[in-house]
Amino acid sequence: MINSRLIKINLDKGVFYVNIFGSVEEIFVDQVISTLKEAYSTLGINPELLELYIYESSRVKRDILLGEALRLGISVIGDYPVSHDAWMSWPRIHVDYEKCSSLSREYFKALLYHEAAHSILHGSLSSYIVSASSIDLGVRGPDLLELVYIASVIVKDIEVHEYLTSRGLIQVLQDYFNYVGESLKSTECSSLRGILEFSKLISPCLFIECIGVKAKIHSNCRDFYSKVLSVLSTVRSIHGDLNFKVIEFLEKLLAVIK
Repeated sequence: MINSRLIKINLDKGVFYVNIFGSVEEIFVDQVISTLKEAYSTLGINPELLELYIYESSRVKRDILLGEALRLGISVIGDYPVSHDAWMSWPRIHVDYEKCSSLSREYFKALLYHEAAHSILHGSLSSYIVSASSIDLGVRGPDLLELVYIASVIVKDIEVHEYLTSRGLIQVLQDYFNYVGESLKSTECSSLRGILEFSKLISPCLFIECIGVKAKIHSNCRDFYSKVLSVLSTVRSIHGDLNFKVIEFLEKLLAVIK
């Protein structure tokens, strides 16, 4: 059984519960907490309740989150260095110490600010319930659920990018793109899943100038760049709930990549 400990952090308008699993350096824990405090102070708002989880390794994180997903009936989970969910109907941020401890200060700050914005915008269970069964994506079962999940992440990421931009945090968004952009060269657009992953990586380019981005992307994605960005721009202007936006996004993406 892995060791765990809990820290309660009181704020003026809320409380953080910090759950630490395994051996994590105290200086790292302090950095996560101080950066999130800074993020919420800069944004001018914070959740009334936030659960922060810090895991000593990717394996520990996956084991804990997979166990929760099975108990709650969650079909798909992401595996990112820093992530957010509201499975419990309140915002939770997860930090992978193994993946984050070697990141630059700029990248780590950008990832935490990104998830802090998610906790403000998408801190309720309604942001994690999507049904796109009316869309024919050519797959069924777990593969369909994964594609819909990635599409929902893209839609919510666009909302986060716009939110950070509206708060004048362009440099944070630039640092975030610089980090995720390192995966562009290895992301292929040879399948719908690949195109969705590509869409997620370039979504910040709606709000910042991604100089020289075409030289950084895989050769079979270059013809999709302008088409995908156009679809993402359209999704940005769509009004409606998450489910509606995800369906619209998938329909428009399928129309331009056929």
